Amino acid sequence: MTTATIRPTIRPTLGSFTIELLGVEYPDYFQGYGLGPSTEYTHCVYGIGDTEGEAFDDCMEQMAQSDSFDFNDMTESRISLEYGHCDDNVTAAEELGIDEDTDVPLCGPDSTFAEFPAYWHIGIKWNIREEERIERIRNLPNIQPLRYEDYQPLNRSERSGVFGTWGYARRVDGSASYGDFRDTDWPESAEAYLGTLSDDITETGDLYFYVPYATGSDYSGSTVEASNAKCIKDEFGENDWVHPVYGGYNTYAVAIGLTGLLTCDDDDTFNELCEVIEGLEDYPVINEEALWELESENSDEAWNTWCRDDFVRALESEFEVKFEWPDDSEFRVFFEDQREKADVYWYCEGSGSGMYVDLDAVAKETSFDDIVKWAIRYEVSWCNGGENSEVYYRETDAIEKVDALRRSGNSGASYRILESESTDAE
Repeated sequence: MTTATIRPTIRPTLGSFTIELLGVEYPDYFQGYGLGPSTEYTHCVYGIGDTEGEAFDDCMEQMAQSDSFDFNDMTESRISLEYGHCDDNVTAAEELGIDEDTDVPLCGPDSTFAEFPAYWHIGIKWNIREEERIERIRNLPNIQPLRYEDYQPLNRSERSGVFGTWGYARRVDGSASYGDFRDTDWPESAEAYLGTLSDDITETGDLYFYVPYATGSDYSGSTVEASNAKCIKDEFGENDWVHPVYGGYNTYAVAIGLTGLLTCDDDDTFNELCEVIEGLEDYPVINEEALWELESENSDEAWNTWCRDDFVRALESEFEVKFEWPDDSEFRVFFEDQREKADVYWYCEGSGSGMYVDLDAVAKETSFDDIVKWAIRYEVSWCNGGENSEVYYRETDAIEKVDALRRSGNSGASYRILESESTDAE
């Protein structure tokens, strides 16, 4: 159910970046530092200092003051690790090989370095992680942004202690009903999206999207969609932004919360989910082994619920004989052998995840000799001027034959169960 938990303020975070040592330059000769016409980045600053360390610190200060994202100790540590060793001992003058008290020829014979100093320069360009992510999400194939709206009890009555206030919840918590999602539009940017989110679950703002090729019901989808939905829940279901969706006639889907996906701390998880969805455009199966396992399970269910009895009837209709069969596991082996020999396969019709097989086609390709190898046989024996025997395929028929023989004077008539030829072959 949806709960009225307070959401903390969501601040954007640092995405991809590049940090560069620009060397020592005089201010009048420094060419500047910008994004350029073909850059992949959206923000940049540079810092200066008498040493490389001072320039780095100034660069970090400028970056923090830009207020484009949540700049914190972890961010600075990440940048420092990327930059590597930062020398805080060699001054700009020492780097240029100049005595600060001597004339600086570049600035004229009467000038000194102290009057016209040069500086270390360090520049950094970066992107906002959430802006990078929302661009990739918007380009995922076959997805549609959705808003959520569920009319339900929201607050307990102060007097009775039971739910007394009803309203619309617009944030999913856990699973959700398929009928409570509506199509909407993508936000212009992550900043625009995150900046308008409210702590109040009754306020609109949060968006979702269904994982493609992972939606179905009793009358739609197939084993492919059912398998994909299971794979998503198994692989990513521990994240609170992955929401199982249910509906009438066993409708199922998986909704992904845009807010949680944008702000997911684990880049690998974000990339893995996106790669799965991107891959579905070329081949709509997430995991072949998982699909095979599901189809095997559904084939077993079909066999137990209707297929076994229907196959028996198909054989009896084909040969106009009623048979008795060994235990179900042996009979299933017989069926699968005959199915493969007939080149007939289990299949899903695509109107649900149930499995089907053409039983009449299997029965037509089954010979009486095939049946004899597996069916239970009863041998009736008696003496009538010699040893005589007949084989029956139902115990009731064998019993009737023995009774008839005994009534006609063959008191020694009896019957026994014959070992199946399939067992003998083993």
